[in-house]
Amino acid sequence: MAKKILLISTFIFASACAAQRYSDTLEVARNYKTILIFPENISESIIGNDFGFIADLPKAEGSKFHGRILKLYYDELATEEKNFTNHTVITESGQVYDFILELTERPKQFTWYIKPEMAITNIDGTTRNVQNNNSTSEGTTSENKENEAVAISTAKSAKTSDNSIDRATKELYEKDPMEYYRLRCYYMQFDRARISRYFARLDNVFLWLKGVYYNEDELYFQFRIENKEGLDLDINFIKHQIATNYRNSSSNQRMELKPLFTYKQPKTVAGKSENHFVVVFKKFALDEKKEVVVELDEESGNRNLSLKIGHEIINNPIHF
Repeated sequence: MAKKILLISTFIFASACAAQRYSDTLEVARNYKTILIFPENISESIIGNDFGFIADLPKAEGSKFHGRILKLYYDELATEEKNFTNHTVITESGQVYDFILELTERPKQFTWYIKPEMAITNIDGTTRNVQNNNSTSEGTTSENKENEAVAISTAKSAKTSDNSIDRATKELYEKDPMEYYRLRCYYMQFDRARISRYFARLDNVFLWLKGVYYNEDELYFQFRIENKEGLDLDINFIKHQIATNYRNSSSNQRMELKPLFTYKQPKTVAGKSENHFVVVFKKFALDEKKEVVVELDEESGNRNLSLKIGHEIINNPIHF
């Protein structure tokens, strides 16, 4: 009997150690960045709950190692004191890594060197053998197979989501551009912010610019309105203009920008909530004397916002 108890205890301990090897909890904080360094370039980063948790993907240009580095942190304006979510990273060869992100005041570990053996599966369905080398227990093998099945399911789910965007083809763009824009905006709304801390603010109401994207012959502006106040924000209009950036000058001129397409632009943002939306424009560029001004006007109120977007962002969009 004692031998059985000892065997069961040993098995549980070994299984726990094996699971820990392949699914780490990463502590993320507001005032610090948690750095993940992968053995190869990163292809996808998927956060289960991206309200608060932020992952900076590798930049388009940088050092020879930039494609392997992922930076995690928490939105310093978020109000949560406790929060956690899942995080899946897929590298260029299809290796899938799973983590748990946990909000903390100060991470115990700031830099993680991710090893190839920490991958739980490959997105093409080739599973990794995560069996403990010191254990030949049939039970351990069964448990590992179950873990691998869950990992494959997660990977296939991510792959299905990626493949769905294939509906936005060149043929659709030429035949029905509005439907093409809708599909592009639909999938873009789930993207995390690519521009850090670019916003207009009045008290506890924010208008964030999350990113500017370029595709085919259009620019996609990704926004987020955050209303941290208890009173609903009723929007009269959101206007986009190209303006000269001379301050306090009579030579200031403004030309209205007409969107080709707007996706989920709200009429009301309820109190203690936020709204993500995308606006599509015909491609344009600005010289250093020009900027885009986004005006949000509140209906029956004075919580009006004005967000100025410089030429350096407009002229360097993210390609997709």
